[in-house]
Amino acid sequence: MVGTKNNRRSQMTERLIQDSLIELLHTQTINEITVTAICKAADINRGTFYAHYDDVKDCMHTMEQDATKELLAVIDAHTHPNSLRAILTGIFEIVKKRHAVTSFILTTDQDFLMHFIATTKREILEHNQAQIGNVGVREGQYMFEYYLNGIVGVVRYWLKTDLQESPEELANFINDWWYRGKPLKDISDFPPEA
Repeated sequence: MVGTKNNRRSQMTERLIQDSLIELLHTQTINEITVTAICKAADINRGTFYAHYDDVKDCMHTMEQDATKELLAVIDAHTHPNSLRAILTGIFEIVKKRHAVTSFILTTDQDFLMHFIATTKREILEHNQAQIGNVGVREGQYMFEYYLNGIVGVVRYWLKTDLQESPEELANFINDWWYRGKPLKDISDFPPEA
């Protein structure tokens, strides 16, 4: 049925609108983008846009919520205490698939990012994923914050460097750092940033 919100045509139209918004975000801020510009880029009329979204920010919010649902589903699917590598691989696969949205969230939408980090922390702790070792509860909380925010930094850098590593490679790096505590090289051993 054409009028059904979740039919294939409707989903394709939503994806076209979202892709057009993402494309416009490469050259404009979210506040500069108009419904008219999205409609022109998507080759649709305004009525079609408004059948799916209230405004530009509603479209962006929907994309953020969809990405969050996918990311939380990965966390929920891996409840074993030693599944950090599987969780990270799943998260990085979503980041790669939705790189334009995640890049926007990580660089522009700090409120959403902080909300997402808090939600992720709560979900992981509920599943006892934070196996930090022989440290006190308070120190464990600090370590968890350190690692979680470090992962966000790793993802930002991965996006900035055009996703050169596979999701599996990146997950292996972090998993090794977490479980084996590989020592960092001397800072002078790192190549200069491009």
